[in-house]
Amino acid sequence: MMIKKLTILLVLSLVALPALGEEGEWVLVTDRDAIQVFRQDDDTSRLKTFRGVADLRVNDFNAIGALLDDYDAVASFMHMVSEIRDLKRNSPYQRDVYVTTRLPWPVKDRDAPLRVTFYQEPDTLDLVMPFALHSGAYPEQAGYVRMPQMEGYYRFSPGEPGRVKVTIEVVLDPGGALPAWLANIILRDIPYFSLRRLQRVINQPRFQGIAHGYYQTPGAWQQSAEVRELADASGEAKASASGVNPGPSAPR
Repeated sequence: MMIKKLTILLVLSLVALPALGEEGEWVLVTDRDAIQVFRQDDDTSRLKTFRGVADLRVNDFNAIGALLDDYDAVASFMHMVSEIRDLKRNSPYQRDVYVTTRLPWPVKDRDAPLRVTFYQEPDTLDLVMPFALHSGAYPEQAGYVRMPQMEGYYRFSPGEPGRVKVTIEVVLDPGGALPAWLANIILRDIPYFSLRRLQRVINQPRFQGIAHGYYQTPGAWQQSAEVRELADASGEAKASASGVNPGPSAPR
């Protein structure tokens, strides 16, 4: 049943997923700390397109879903995002959220209501989270400039146990007057610092060992976790039999 639901969501999401990055050449603007950032836009265009890619250490594949369900945690790693508020959850696979930004003075902060979907590709088991502007979900608010366009996705591609390739791609029109220096910061710094902070957050203990049931963990990851658990249990049993306090488990 879960596979059937995921397959249906995959088809629906592929229909709705914006054709990002189809035209134009990607230009590398940042390559440091194992994080690459690319841009794809015209300096004269209001649309800004960026992509960030990083290979991250992820101890528990289930931690991805646990983290994405914690909006405070998501806002803490997404650069220049001040708040993410839950508006409506239609299902585990679709939700409406309200996002506000914190931009450098004297530029006004931006906001955007978004429709967020979630699916898992059946062959690769990639987790994909597309999002797009959903203007009718929340009225415009005083003190914010409503972004007229924002769409993109997060993709979590599992590799060998403990490694996940994370891709962020976003196309946005920030609306209002935006200085060139700030546009460059958006294109360069948002994906870089978001991925850097994501690495710091994803392995926190509060996100480990939480199975949501609406996506699969790759088989190799499950086997690796079982081997670690058996090794820990064996070590504790031997220490207990010998009367030695095993102490805390070694960090993984």
